[in-house]
Amino acid sequence: MSNYVVGDIQGCYREFTEGLKLIEFDASKDFLWITGDLINRGPDSLQVIKHILSIKSAVHIVLGNHDLHFLNCFYSKKRLSKTDTFESLIKHEKVSIMADFLIKQPFVFSKRIQTTKRSIKVGMVHAGIPKNMSLKKAETLSKLSSLKLKSNPKKTLKKIFELDKNNYSIDSIRGAISFFTRARVINKNGLPNFSFKGKIKDIPSHLLPWFDEKNKVMDDLDYLVFGHWAALEGKTNLSKIIAMDTGCCWGKELTFLRLEDKKKFVVKSKQG
Repeated sequence: MSNYVVGDIQGCYREFTEGLKLIEFDASKDFLWITGDLINRGPDSLQVIKHILSIKSAVHIVLGNHDLHFLNCFYSKKRLSKTDTFESLIKHEKVSIMADFLIKQPFVFSKRIQTTKRSIKVGMVHAGIPKNMSLKKAETLSKLSSLKLKSNPKKTLKKIFELDKNNYSIDSIRGAISFFTRARVINKNGLPNFSFKGKIKDIPSHLLPWFDEKNKVMDDLDYLVFGHWAALEGKTNLSKIIAMDTGCCWGKELTFLRLEDKKKFVVKSKQG
């Protein structure tokens, strides 16, 4: 049995299935961890979701910002933007089943796994976890956020997407969801700046990456995997906080990581 993490798939179905063949994934004994953003940008969001549903008992998922955008469009009957590529998904006759599956997924996930040498605890989030937030608090906020989202999807999603950046609290459900799904850089007070999307070397002097070796969440984790920030190209310069989004939908790569030995498997993008 092996545990594999895959970065943001974003509708890149051909690369996703090629990667599953490359790692010889066996849903009867292996587990696939997905760092969120299963859909959008790439051409085959519907096929990605259908495939994941077919192996759902062997999958661990955290929600990403594009997954939330799809849910917002579905529950609020919002018109898709020109850059959205999940029209076939949202028009599918079983879209309600797919939306129901996604909305039940957490924002933060952790699990203890066994390697050949020792037991390790691995956490997963789509974008980031606030610098001074413990794993226990992050998972509590994740559970509360999921309950809120499931109980009233339309209202909760509306509030998330109308978040007041001038009245922002990381400890609120809306603030936590935004950080978990959208954060890249933070200011000196630990609050996220959602505008910057570039490389680490280009971060303005008044901002910092959300991650470093002192993140409180790492007190209870051996490793933390995340996606979202494609410009990192899979590099954080930290051994225990691992970036998985390697820009498949932007014509680069889709990366799989076997957690037991940290071996990477890379599929070249087929996107123009």
